[in-house]
Amino acid sequence: MAVLSALFATVLLLGLGASIVLLGTTEAILASHDRTARQLREASIAAAHLAVLDLRAQTHWSVVLAPGLAPLSAAPGRATDVTVTPPAPWGGAALDLRQLTADVEAAADTVIGDAQVWRLYEYASLSQLAGGDAAGPCYVAVWVADDIADGDGDPSIDSNGILAVRAVAYGPGNARATTAVSIRKTFVPGGPDRVRVLTIRPLS
Repeated sequence: MAVLSALFATVLLLGLGASIVLLGTTEAILASHDRTARQLREASIAAAHLAVLDLRAQTHWSVVLAPGLAPLSAAPGRATDVTVTPPAPWGGAALDLRQLTADVEAAADTVIGDAQVWRLYEYASLSQLAGGDAAGPCYVAVWVADDIADGDGDPSIDSNGILAVRAVAYGPGNARATTAVSIRKTFVPGGPDRVRVLTIRPLS
């Protein structure tokens, strides 16, 4: 009887120990996912701000909306990679920015207002933008499109001074975070045009 009691106690302790190990592993995984999600969120916001800064320098946004070599804008921003199939910073298969452009268009598709065509405006690894490996294994891409309320029926022409921006940060394990921004350019007689952010919101 004493032997059975000792055996039951041993099995119970082993089960308890395994549960503690699994709990610790699960918490570590969740903490890692949370860190990645926060990093991607911050990276997408930073990429959106970079794009807005570069768009301020454009004299007219129809130049940005005009098609370049697919899927690029005819006048991209400063952060551009050497290829639209860059290696993923975290290893694995290369990113396909043509397909990611199609994904952005599908996600943003709406039956309300003018049709939008999304042009790739900025695209680079976070380490290229921030410098060094401390930025983490992350890739950012920013697309621009005509405002759906533009009303001119041409996605390559800006008629109301409002531009839609989508900034997406990609990470390992199909992780991503998206920030949607709309900006307005206002003509100022005798001075530089004024550009202000109308809306900024996370989408994922």
